[in-house]
Amino acid sequence: MLAAPESREEIDRRLAAFRRSSHASDLWPDIPVETFRAAEAEVARVATEVLRGAAGPVVLRSGLGARALGVAAFQDGMGALLGFWCETGRVAAEADIAATFAIHLEHGRRRMARLRHELERVVAVLGGRGVEVWVLKGMHTAYRYFPEPGARYCADIDLLVRAEDEPAAREVLTGLGLVEARHPHNPRDSAWAPRSAQPVRSLSYDHADGLWSVDLHTSLDRQPFEGLATALGAPELSAGEVWNEYCQPVRVLAQPLLLAYLALHASSHFYSMMQVRLIELVLVARRDFGTDAAKWAAFGDLVVRTASGRFVYPALALAERLLPGTMDRGVLDRIAAATPRRLRRLVKAMTPMSPLRIHPVPAMRERFVWVGSPREALAALWWLVWPREDQRPVASHRAVVAQWRRVRRGLRRMLFASAGR
Repeated sequence: MLAAPESREEIDRRLAAFRRSSHASDLWPDIPVETFRAAEAEVARVATEVLRGAAGPVVLRSGLGARALGVAAFQDGMGALLGFWCETGRVAAEADIAATFAIHLEHGRRRMARLRHELERVVAVLGGRGVEVWVLKGMHTAYRYFPEPGARYCADIDLLVRAEDEPAAREVLTGLGLVEARHPHNPRDSAWAPRSAQPVRSLSYDHADGLWSVDLHTSLDRQPFEGLATALGAPELSAGEVWNEYCQPVRVLAQPLLLAYLALHASSHFYSMMQVRLIELVLVARRDFGTDAAKWAAFGDLVVRTASGRFVYPALALAERLLPGTMDRGVLDRIAAATPRRLRRLVKAMTPMSPLRIHPVPAMRERFVWVGSPREALAALWWLVWPREDQRPVASHRAVVAQWRRVRRGLRRMLFASAGR
């Protein structure tokens, strides 16, 4: 089943409006904010009931309409998973809603097949160069923890290589026709995308032929701002599991590092945390930890040893609230105790039923939720006042221009808010 194509002109117009406002109402003007959030909550309710093992099909309420439910699930990465549950009878929905999620699932399957082809193309050449490759996040968890790979939303291919292998990896990616793009605010991120333009093909579901990239990492760490970084580091080869899922043996993260990394990654998108990432934590914790006290203790020790508590706590706490009993209570309390009080308050004020904040997108605020001391606050302010490029402060005249753009964006958002957007 194929969805009717969305107008290229309309997609471009809405994206341009969103870039100006950072307000999701410009992407879906037909869906009020309250309806979007209610649809998110309904998606989460259904997912929770399915994961609890409800007897018989879980009924997806139709009062919000197929359009709102489909868009909310799309933004939360839940569309294909709901489609799978509808197809297999775990979820019951009216015909138009079931048809909407069937489209999500079809594109999810086709997209995963496409990403698998691209991943195997890359790892085959890297293996020929003697480069050890770790496959991270979705291209690992989709195959091991989700009911089928296509049911797991996957935007990119995330690969980890040793720092000494990075030059060779970059040569391989270049030779395969990919072009690097580094984000000015995230200089550690190295994304490699096809040279040809990749237009956004849909604002309603994850299109099989949509944007993709290979994200190349040499560390599991993330840096909210200069002066504060996570400390998971780069794993030793001996600490990884050899996985033979693909054409070439690769390595994947073993526990407890896998759960820590997934929680860190989910939490790092604090105001744009997708429900599928919380579901993923539930699936991984259930399968690999269960109620095994020794395994949970090892996880807690890793988090404490790497001082990662604040960086994993938000996603773990929200996943536990989404499905109580998933996380070990004692370990979660131990992690919470090492988390700054302000961050704990922010997490408490969030709801796992609708974690996304895209009306409007909070932008810079996401960087500062991690501040835990006056020194870190000063480092964060310095990072904000003086932007970086290639991990170095930009020239003074460029800093002034960057600050003016930030002020202008902030004023524009205030105008949208005052207009009732």
